[in-house]
Amino acid sequence: MPVGNAGKRNHIMPQGNVIHGVDSNDDSNALSCDTAGHLILGAGTAAAGTVAVSNIETIQAVLIASTSIAASAQVISSVLNLTGVKKILVQIDHGRGSTAAFGTNGTEYRLEVSALSSGNDTWNPIVSVLCASTACSSAISAGTAAPSAGASTITITSGTAFVIGDQVMWANTTSAASIEWAKVIAVSGTATFTVLDGITNAQGSTQTIFTQAEHFPLTLNVEAVTRLRCVVNNAASGTTNVIYSRVAIITAL
Repeated sequence: MPVGNAGKRNHIMPQGNVIHGVDSNDDSNALSCDTAGHLILGAGTAAAGTVAVSNIETIQAVLIASTSIAASAQVISSVLNLTGVKKILVQIDHGRGSTAAFGTNGTEYRLEVSALSSGNDTWNPIVSVLCASTACSSAISAGTAAPSAGASTITITSGTAFVIGDQVMWANTTSAASIEWAKVIAVSGTATFTVLDGITNAQGSTQTIFTQAEHFPLTLNVEAVTRLRCVVNNAASGTTNVIYSRVAIITAL
């Protein structure tokens, strides 16, 4: 049966009113809204049309936990099953373990996908990034100046002064879980520097801080992908050095 306001565009219905959808036989079907104005679908929604579903983001276990990688070595991450996942955010954190320059290229981080649910003969690269290769600087905050967790002002007792904007990393050789990245926002001569956020971990008296740390956030559509892994290629050029790496994933359904 015909319904008032049928065919009108952009018609706003007051709360509590019932909206009717009219099919090709001129039969109407009642649709109702909740108090927030969102459409309420019945239990059987197979023929109701497109249903908007909010993203569900999940923080996955890291593909590569914070670790050091030897010069001229390659490391393959654990494999992430992406069945049912539509998008991912890959967060790559990279740090230096030496002030020396690399050769032609810095370290390569390569994301690979597989067309099969198992086996290693169908891995193909979908994106890669190359890190900086030039020489970097380092410093040590030693003795009583070693920063505690939460500290944002770091006292330098030896090494090269940093500059505002430097991305730095504590190459914690005592605890891999305490390897940490930070951004320099202020410098006081060669004595101290300040980081944007207080550090998460207490850093001991012998931990070296390196500049030229890098971050690579990559957002990828993976609806057609079943498995993903990350390859850290620290043999991308003839001259290489020790590095520090962390690769984490957030998925969105």
